[in-house]
Amino acid sequence: MLDWREEIARRLSSLKLDRTRENEIIEELSQHLDDRYCELISGGAADDDARRDVLMELNFEDLVAQERSGLVRETSRKPGAPEKSGHGFFASLGQDMRYALRQLQRNPGFAVVAIITLGLGIGASTAIFSVIDNVLLEPFPYKDAGHIIYPRVHGATQGPDEGRQGFSSDELLDFLRQNHSLDGVIGTTDDPVLYKHGAGVEWLYGADMTPGSFEFFGMPALYGRVFQPADYQLGAPPVFVLRYKAWKARFNGDANVLNKVFVLNGTARTLIGIMPPRFGWYDADVWIPKTPHPGMSTGFAGLPERWFILGRLKPRVSLAQASADLNGIVNPLAKLRPQDYPAQFQMFAVPFGHSGGEHLESTMYTALGAVGLLLLIACVNVANLMLARATSREKEFALRAVLGAGQARLARLLLVESLVLAIGGAALGVLIAWGGLKFIVATMPPDSIPAESVIGLNALVLAFTLVLAVLTPLIFGLAPALQAARRDLNDPLRDMGRGVIGGFRTARLRDAAVVVEVAVSLTLLVGAGLLMHSFLAMREVNLGLQADHIFKTTLLLPPDRYKTAEQVSAFVRPVLARVNAIPGVTDAAESSSVPPNNSRDTKIEISGKPPEKQWRAQVQNVSETYFQALRIPFETGRGFTETEINDARKVAVVNRKFVSTYLSGEDPIGRRVRLLELESVADSLPSFEIVGVVDDVSNQGAPGYGRGGLQAPIEPQVWIPYTVTGSGERSLVVRSVQTPMSVMEEVQQAVWATDPGVALMYPDALDQMISRRWYAGPRFALLMMMIFGGVGLILVTVGVYSVLAYTTAQRTHEIGVRMALGAERANVAHLVIVEGVRLVLAGVGVGLVVSLLLGRAVEAELWPGVKPYDPMTLASTVVLLLATGVLACWIPASRAARVDPMVALRYE
Repeated sequence: MLDWREEIARRLSSLKLDRTRENEIIEELSQHLDDRYCELISGGAADDDARRDVLMELNFEDLVAQERSGLVRETSRKPGAPEKSGHGFFASLGQDMRYALRQLQRNPGFAVVAIITLGLGIGASTAIFSVIDNVLLEPFPYKDAGHIIYPRVHGATQGPDEGRQGFSSDELLDFLRQNHSLDGVIGTTDDPVLYKHGAGVEWLYGADMTPGSFEFFGMPALYGRVFQPADYQLGAPPVFVLRYKAWKARFNGDANVLNKVFVLNGTARTLIGIMPPRFGWYDADVWIPKTPHPGMSTGFAGLPERWFILGRLKPRVSLAQASADLNGIVNPLAKLRPQDYPAQFQMFAVPFGHSGGEHLESTMYTALGAVGLLLLIACVNVANLMLARATSREKEFALRAVLGAGQARLARLLLVESLVLAIGGAALGVLIAWGGLKFIVATMPPDSIPAESVIGLNALVLAFTLVLAVLTPLIFGLAPALQAARRDLNDPLRDMGRGVIGGFRTARLRDAAVVVEVAVSLTLLVGAGLLMHSFLAMREVNLGLQADHIFKTTLLLPPDRYKTAEQVSAFVRPVLARVNAIPGVTDAAESSSVPPNNSRDTKIEISGKPPEKQWRAQVQNVSETYFQALRIPFETGRGFTETEINDARKVAVVNRKFVSTYLSGEDPIGRRVRLLELESVADSLPSFEIVGVVDDVSNQGAPGYGRGGLQAPIEPQVWIPYTVTGSGERSLVVRSVQTPMSVMEEVQQAVWATDPGVALMYPDALDQMISRRWYAGPRFALLMMMIFGGVGLILVTVGVYSVLAYTTAQRTHEIGVRMALGAERANVAHLVIVEGVRLVLAGVGVGLVVSLLLGRAVEAELWPGVKPYDPMTLASTVVLLLATGVLACWIPASRAARVDPMVALRYE
């Protein structure tokens, strides 16, 4: 490279420039002469010839004229000369890239704001796409996961996501033998495991798997092996396979546990395999081989065994064809066992991965739309800044055109500058996405994503970021590039004379950009406001109990030793006595389930009331202190006495819904109710005398993510003594003055002191469990929208402020003229504020229309009673945005009001 500085300085000496300005021009021209010199050398020119040609092409007369008019700009190409192709094209592209970097270096404020703005938009979009890709699009590592389905029995009156998904052994065997649409069928069922160790036992979440299950998933063991056909044979040595997470958590990743014998549910089983980290089928800790046999068998807690079935579609078989095939299989079974099927039903083949998390899917796609709008705001914001800069450089572009620069070259110059900004924004966006992912994973509702999902910045996500980085310069650089490339050279010259930079068309583009970003921001803020209103309304729902300071757990009783009511009672009584003796415990009670979990459903008959149709009610077994522990208030009558519980008397407490549904206007006390489906497990004819009525308690808390349980109407419910039957789950609820989880160890010791073979399942604080089940999903959606709305508000504030500040600075000469002619400072400030507020108001108007049109899209996410056009939400959002807009306008307005007229008149 040659040093041209001395020659350029010699030619500039006659201009008498200040030192700073002269250094800027020398730096610019040196770079261009270097580029032209390299271009000539690469084309085969000799060194002396290249040096001479470069100096000849430096048109000094134009340089002097440009500097005297304040428009110094150089060109390395003679007027009218066409752009070269091939190596010349890439050389000029590199020249544009270096020039863009120098321009951004000279305007660090603009560069920093633009890169941060784009980084927020790209980072948020990348983070949300990462979650969608890893949770919704490709969550499973299993073989051909996109063709795996599961069957669902769907009744005509049930919602789209409702229906039976558990099947008997007979149904499973029929699917295996008779289907024509599935290439492989497997079944899995719950099998809670008591793992014996030390002084007691520990609960492991177990699952039984039918033959061929591991082959179906196509994943070999990480260590050891998976089940083989011989492991399913009658009399085969008992074995099991362990999950990677359980291996790490319980055995510290000790490989020596492989091939060791463990006592699980009283059976000595050999650990034959440890699965890879991403194998998490059924979210189980251990998998046990089991072959289904005809006939109804019982599973956990004496309940009928139910299999969750998976199948893989054969090639060229659609979901509709598979559904029709399954319908043909179950129709004969429905006639044999009508109690297992609704009167009108259909079988559906549901894509794997849709067994839960439908609300999360809706939330994430809504969030993707929100970050798309956020990215749009970011692009519009930067486009506005680029437009403002482009208008201040119109004289430069006009001179470039006069000197021979074509439309394509001018457009490319700005697009290259946009690309540099986008690359910086993408780099920052990756960092924001990395941190954002950690935040999203930490705030997502528990149990809302498949156990197999690993959320991270994988190759597909990084490719997504790269595409955004390429598209964003096209989005926000196209408008200023087209504006700068126009052929009419008279507009910039006319505008110079007026002291108004940019002209009418440029100002119109800037105004439209501000209106768009204000409208988009308002749409996001309205969505966040509606979700907040919805969430607050949901929190106001009365659950019918006080869940604070309650520790709850399910007792895993060995089924071989706890079959009758007497055996269960002999265990529960001393446990309750020991738990009540724990310091800080105020109440302890036994229950077959804990709200909001569903109780057992049964047909009922009420004495003296011949039913006009089939009557049903929820039934729950409890101890005498249950209502006191959960603070469930009585409306009339009383609860159970200790004597009634100990003697297993046939007494019952019902809820208000039971009375209003079946005994409206009648006195319920003393009436008798028969629980027909309890006959097979009760000691005698189950006819119970109603002794009390309590307030309604939420009893439709279906497991999983979402808020469906709170929206579902409360069902009629009956509570009976736990000593009446020995079947069903057994739970403990413990009210303490301490934090709930602080008593867990003492409760465990009390249970083991009574029977060391009983383990605690799902220990938790009741209020935390309710929060996760019902409130975590809506809270997550609200949090996402509030973050996006807040970021959008910040971007709008920065956008309005930066554009007004930039355009106000460009109008300094005009402001000086106005003030010289008598304009007051307040008038100048008012002029700027009115201009900004006018744009904000226009954006608010457009945003309100868009929000109302999109209201139907979010209505399904809102709590009943919260409308998408809620006036309070719309009004508060508009006020917030207007206040922010006025603040963004005030700062450049106050600066404009402080302009010195004499300085302003010399500005041009």
